[in-house]
Amino acid sequence: MSIRKNPPLMRELIEEMDYMVRVMDEDDQVIYMNRKMREEFGHTLGNLCYKLLGRKEKCENCVTRETKKTGKPGMKDVPIDGKYYNIISSPVNIENGTNYSIELFRDITEQKKIEDKLMMHYEKLKEDIEFAKHIQKSSLPADGVYWESLEINSMYCPSEDLGGDLFDVIKMNDTEVLLYIADVSGHGITSSLLTIFLRQMVRGRVGIKQVDLNEIFGLLLKSYNELGIDSEQYLTILFCLYNKEKKEITFLNAGHNCLPILVKGTGEVREIVVKGLPVCTLIQKSDQNSVTVSVESGDRVILYTDGITEVFNEENQPYNSERVLRSVENHINLGNKALARKIVHEVEAFTQKPATDDMAIIIAKLI
Repeated sequence: MSIRKNPPLMRELIEEMDYMVRVMDEDDQVIYMNRKMREEFGHTLGNLCYKLLGRKEKCENCVTRETKKTGKPGMKDVPIDGKYYNIISSPVNIENGTNYSIELFRDITEQKKIEDKLMMHYEKLKEDIEFAKHIQKSSLPADGVYWESLEINSMYCPSEDLGGDLFDVIKMNDTEVLLYIADVSGHGITSSLLTIFLRQMVRGRVGIKQVDLNEIFGLLLKSYNELGIDSEQYLTILFCLYNKEKKEITFLNAGHNCLPILVKGTGEVREIVVKGLPVCTLIQKSDQNSVTVSVESGDRVILYTDGITEVFNEENQPYNSERVLRSVENHINLGNKALARKIVHEVEAFTQKPATDDMAIIIAKLI
């Protein structure tokens, strides 16, 4: 005999369910409660459904009332006497036209406590991330003229709340200004912390009479290795040391795969080929090659990160450095800020999708 044709068996099965079950008639009176429900709330047969919640009138957002309107099951979490219950309600219409409602209760008090605790941690984490975001943003140099040596304009577009790109401009001594751009692998909290480490490490060399970029790189590499970071993590950095007195720039590249662009006052645009190894625990030597070029007032240096070049369009074509060079050549007469903005906008138009890596570009005009 099927369960459908055996009401006593059906009732017995519902009686032994681990869920709490109750049935209400069309007037919202409780006409049945299974054993689990009676043990939890006592006998409330004949009472209106909301009496169980300690209320004198219907709930404002009654899940059962809503299911009667829609004819479809509904679900709601409800607090009752210091506990939380998940209630699933379903309307039932039998052949003689009588309407009933069935509710299944499940105690989710412990789950709710865990959820509330997780939410508290989440809100605290959000506050911490917002603070870190503010610190990271504040650490970037603002657009403007620095020490009558460089005029800086930049664009920074992190792909997440916290990014792994960094650039800075530092007066090292009376004649030398250090400009650099860096890219920490990945993004998020870990990468943002490493950008702060990098910034403080480089700024610790301010005041030396004559800057040796290889010495700075060596100290950076040593300090980085002392952090004991996983070997898969790394950072790249491109140094540009401008000597205003000698009118020359020395470039040192620590694994940064976006070469610097020099825009001469005459309109000539070219990449400066300088390569080297990144900062990571696999690299122990600090001997890097450097390149020195003569410059003039009015020349511009453009530095950027691979969030610009290593993006792909729908045909899986990369934006690449050639497109950056072409963009600079096509818009060479734009002001520095407008040029930086133009390059970023062209990248966004090229990909037609949200950025998956941080984008940073800085343009320095020599004074």
